[in-house]
Amino acid sequence: QRRWMCNAAPMAGRVAVAGVVTAVIAASTVSAAAGPGRYLSWDATRRVAHVTLLAGLGGGNNGFNFDGYGRGELLVRVPVGWRVVVSCENRGGGRHSCAVVRGALAVTPAFAGAATPQPLVGLSPGAKASFSFVASRVGTFRLASLVPGQEQARMYAVLDVTHGGLPAITARPG
Repeated sequence: QRRWMCNAAPMAGRVAVAGVVTAVIAASTVSAAAGPGRYLSWDATRRVAHVTLLAGLGGGNNGFNFDGYGRGELLVRVPVGWRVVVSCENRGGGRHSCAVVRGALAVTPAFAGAATPQPLVGLSPGAKASFSFVASRVGTFRLASLVPGQEQARMYAVLDVTHGGLPAITARPG
């Protein structure tokens, strides 16, 4: 009986350890995938922030999202006076665009140059475009797809231009 216990214990231990390792790997993969930090970088000396918007990334909000976040769940903060460079890539199956607008359903960019080319038409699947603008005034804006019907489907993120601090990106409940 002692021999049976010794042989069974290592097997049970291996199964338990395998389960724990699998759970830890799965949890770290989910945590890494869920964090938006990789979509923002900045140079404080030059006062330039770089935002990556992957339009239609995965199934979040039925594919109407940026970086997997829809319904205003993604919040980007940039200090006033900084240049913001936005890299927009369409990862979805339909057309999407990226633009900074003043509020819901606005179609005019809030800052000069703050939209991908032909934002009402959008980029075809797999296409990329970038734009840059100076965040010249404090306020809350939307990073939105201006293709008709997409903002109504809640395909937008929030851009806060703040009085100071450093750029930041966070995810919050939408």
